[in-house]
Amino acid sequence: MSTHHTEQAARGYLMYQLARRGYTVQFTDSRFPTEDLLVVSESGKHFGIDVKGQRTENFWQFSYKRPSLELFIACVYVPTDRPARCFILPSTSAMKLWKAYKTSAKKRGVSHERWGINWGTALSFEDRWDLLPT
Repeated sequence: MSTHHTEQAARGYLMYQLARRGYTVQFTDSRFPTEDLLVVSESGKHFGIDVKGQRTENFWQFSYKRPSLELFIACVYVPTDRPARCFILPSTSAMKLWKAYKTSAKKRGVSHERWGINWGTALSFEDRWDLLPT
């Protein structure tokens, strides 16, 4: 499965999971550079989700975004031989973890510019649908 197909599968799977929980969900386009999905809760609260998909248990790479109560990062693991898994992070938490990883990596002498969070860091956010607006 290509990276493009993995990302599309992750978005589709997350959309399905949100819809079955009562959210209205829409894909975005280039007019929304920080969100892949626009979501409305049953009570009418609007928020965006930046979806990161991958098919291996690996580092979750993403760019820093200004934290907002209306933005979430969803790391969606879509392996080919097991069920998908969703990790739901409020952007406030995700960006704190992102900064901590970058600081730690730079102290260790890492010189690349690929930042994000480690696989294990996301585990405590698995299936945390309760963090989304209701």
